[in-house]
Amino acid sequence: MRRIHYTESPCKSALNRVRGMPFTWSLNPYRGCTHSCHYCYARATHAHVGLNADEDFETRILVKTNVVEVVQRELGARSGRREEVAIGTATDPYQPCEGQYRLMRGILESFAAHRTPASIVTKSTLVLRDLDLLVVLHAAAGARVSFTITTLDLDIWRSVEPGTPPPAQRLRILQRLVEAGVPCGVFLAPVLPGLTDR
Repeated sequence: MRRIHYTESPCKSALNRVRGMPFTWSLNPYRGCTHSCHYCYARATHAHVGLNADEDFETRILVKTNVVEVVQRELGARSGRREEVAIGTATDPYQPCEGQYRLMRGILESFAAHRTPASIVTKSTLVLRDLDLLVVLHAAAGARVSFTITTLDLDIWRSVEPGTPPPAQRLRILQRLVEAGVPCGVFLAPVLPGLTDR
């Protein structure tokens, strides 16, 4: 087991303007991810803070400890603008340390209070903890959760996503969310040639 280092790193801004994607804003409460997915496109973002895209991305996690307060301020300043924000575009917002920091609860409360829709991408079963807030946010402005499930093959899963919950567990959590009225989807990408392309 590798030692994971968490660095509390307050942020100046939380909402990021995005171009060329089907959403215009993104939000990531963490930088780096202990899920250790070998194919993760977000690994390169660690270079922006002088860390490497390999082991550092998986073991040196930056925690934006003040992100809830910053989100509240930024959403308040955007009064009347109800543009959807994609949460978890660069790292999983429900990776294991979220169990300790609980940033997503405050974020979801802020989105509901400001009637701002959100979409969440995760591979974590921890999202179920916030089912109550997802229901509230969906009623207030709209909420959607998408689970990345690249394979159901357990050998491939262990090889390419070693730090994630098993795919069947993700599907069970997806079912629970849908039964509670939260819209959900599945991201099959990336399709890994020779591994997940059948």
